[in-house]
Amino acid sequence: MKNKKLIYSLQIVVLFAFIFNPWTKFPYTFLLLSLFVLLLCYAEDRSFSAIGLNKKGSLLKLLVQAIGLFLIVEPLMDFIIQPLVNKLSGETPDYSAFQVIENNTKRYLKYLVYIWISAAFGEELFFRGFLNSRLSEIFSGLKGKVFIIAVLSSLLFAAPHFYLGAAGVCITFLFGLFFFLIYQKTGLNLWVIILLHGFIDTFFITMAYTGNLSYYTTVNLFS
Repeated sequence: MKNKKLIYSLQIVVLFAFIFNPWTKFPYTFLLLSLFVLLLCYAEDRSFSAIGLNKKGSLLKLLVQAIGLFLIVEPLMDFIIQPLVNKLSGETPDYSAFQVIENNTKRYLKYLVYIWISAAFGEELFFRGFLNSRLSEIFSGLKGKVFIIAVLSSLLFAAPHFYLGAAGVCITFLFGLFFFLIYQKTGLNLWVIILLHGFIDTFFITMAYTGNLSYYTTVNLFS
């Protein structure tokens, strides 16, 4: 048991460190990371159920769930939580890196593909599916295990987003908590979270493409 916990801890450290490697860039970093995760999990269990990818359900049901959650989470974050975070931190997230998408259809379409395969699938596979399965084993028998995993996985999820500034990191952390909670409540069905994450990022990229990134600061007039 101790050896298994040590192996899982080393897996987390090595794979998380890979996110910051200087040789691969977005979206290839998370494409490779996803491959490593899938290989590790399949080699161990000969299935992907431990990371939430074997959950059954019709595509229509998954879409309805994800869209319903999107219609709840997106307004909640944009009109209540983000204004509060910005007010407390005294700043707004730095989304300037996405201004290059504005009115650039080719780049917009390319980014749409990137966010679905790298952010929606890749990030959820690692930060929700893989980390939950590994940390559940590492902290097995510990009181408050679910809370610890929720906070730790969300902190790790927020860490690669420092380019968004302090407010952006905080918002990303809170998104991580929401994603973790939904992942738990849907019976560890990762497909729902992948779709939800994809819808949220698609909305954001579309706002960047249409030149409406100011939306994320305008809503703060109501805070």
